[in-house]
Amino acid sequence: MRFGVCTTPDQIDVVAAAGFDFCELPARAVMPFDDDAAAAPALRAIAAARIRPESFNALVPAEIPLCGPHADLDTLRAYLRRAFSRMAALGAAIAVLGSGAARRIPDGWSREQALDQLADALALAGEEADRCGITLALEHLNRQECNVFNTVGECATFLRDRRLHHVYLLADLYHIEIEREPLDAVAAAMPRIVHVHVAGGGRHPPDTPGYDYAGFMHVLRNAGYNARISAECAWENLAEQAPVALAFMRARWQGGMV
Repeated sequence: MRFGVCTTPDQIDVVAAAGFDFCELPARAVMPFDDDAAAAPALRAIAAARIRPESFNALVPAEIPLCGPHADLDTLRAYLRRAFSRMAALGAAIAVLGSGAARRIPDGWSREQALDQLADALALAGEEADRCGITLALEHLNRQECNVFNTVGECATFLRDRRLHHVYLLADLYHIEIEREPLDAVAAAMPRIVHVHVAGGGRHPPDTPGYDYAGFMHVLRNAGYNARISAECAWENLAEQAPVALAFMRARWQGGMV
């Protein structure tokens, strides 16, 4: 199992010093709206860091809606081709499509039409990711953050029914807890789950009590998951808290206590 942290480029060295295997950066870190010359300094800095960004999140910005009257697949394709090619060059294996603002169904818009648009957008994104050797993972977001794809089960059913073979799933403990989704849904969604996000109670570091972290790890292990786990949470002092969080994550994965 590989352990990482969702962070920003300026914090990569802190994450590396804590002993994590990889970092997970926001897609904006590869500057998808900028040409190669403008993006080069930022990309060189990430490439020179001590650990690789094996995953990226927040894939699609709000400026590129995936459904509604302004959805445009050509714009999406151009954006993703630049983003994915740069992510791949930096060593990425996973791209996470959470992007609640981009995928939110606009008020007054037909939900049926929106779901058709989302299926088309996901199909395109999955194919573009695959073309660059990256696996696309759809993230479920709780209903406070988005009005569609709120649970692991809903996402898994959508991918199956729409036959989106190039799109996979992320399981996020925080959103599972907020939606009170049974952990059985995670087991049922395997082996489509290719990435995992974790946090502790209140979306604090993973070692914070409050969520069924041990139960979540138990389900993943029993289902045969063996890829990456990223801590996605709020840190008060990353340098101090990250090593403790990593020790906790490793111990819980092995089924023990810190």
